[in-house]
Amino acid sequence: MAQSRLGGYLLIGTPEQIVDRLLHLSDMGLDGVVLSWVNYETELAQWIHEVLPVMEQAGLRRPYDPAS
Repeated sequence: MAQSRLGGYLLIGTPEQIVDRLLHLSDMGLDGVVLSWVNYETELAQWIHEVLPVMEQAGLRRPYDPAS
């Protein structure tokens, strides 16, 4: 969870740790992020199934509603 030498901000850890870092960034005024993964398919699926629900619980994201 440290800043990289390439100018990025690493979000590494459990879903709860990642959301805590995102909450910290939000509290500092950040309202968006650009994400990338090393193993895109596997890590994107993990993000969707494990991190997004915790983000919803923390109030960082509204639940997905395909009807809207």
